[in-house]
Amino acid sequence: MQIVPTKSNHLIRNIAAFLLAFAFLGVVAAFAQEAAPAAAPKQVEASYWDMIKHGGPTLIILLLCSVFTMTLIIERFMFYRKATANTAAMIEKVKQAGTLSEALTSIEAEPGISGRVLRVALTAARDGYPAEQVEQLVQGEVTKELIGMERWLPQIDSMVTMCPLIGLLGTTLGMIRSFSIVAKIGMSDPTKLAGGISEALVNTAAGLAVAIPALFAFNYFTGRKEAILMDMEKGLSELMVILKSSESQE
Repeated sequence: MQIVPTKSNHLIRNIAAFLLAFAFLGVVAAFAQEAAPAAAPKQVEASYWDMIKHGGPTLIILLLCSVFTMTLIIERFMFYRKATANTAAMIEKVKQAGTLSEALTSIEAEPGISGRVLRVALTAARDGYPAEQVEQLVQGEVTKELIGMERWLPQIDSMVTMCPLIGLLGTTLGMIRSFSIVAKIGMSDPTKLAGGISEALVNTAAGLAVAIPALFAFNYFTGRKEAILMDMEKGLSELMVILKSSESQE
């Protein structure tokens, strides 16, 4: 049986790579500290701005990715908030209506994706389309709404994988910088390694800080999409039964 890799597996592998990088950097720093001559301890307090400066160019990319990701998350949250509707209540109004025109009027102001799809079905039935053609028209409307629900989700999904990789790139660049310093001055002054190690750690943390909310948001919006589709399909099935029964009675 072939196991298909998922986004979660990719994220786990990225985290494992980060932890290995941390352990390696810790060993280098510890060895450098032991090799350094005794000196008076210095109290250095790094601010967040210093950490950002140590992050290097990859941290700027991650900051831009974080703004982009949060913008998409807010936009999708507002979209799905408006897309949700009470389909069962709309079907109940249709059942209580005497004619198709009255049924259409009763759900005219209903919000959400289900409201728009049901109005398309009722409008087509009121205009004299048979049930088979109504189903075809509804299928086209459902496809249109599905495209709208899936909008920006691939971009959020890409952030889940791309941001940890960018963080890993920053970690690698920080390690290269640290080893370049070691190659020039040796292990005599471990404080000069702090810049490269800080660059590695800050990029790693920033990559995970963007990827974790993006992963949560992607799964949440995917679940909302599936719930809306299932609720809409259930309502459409009931509506088509009502329309076909009304045709048979005529």
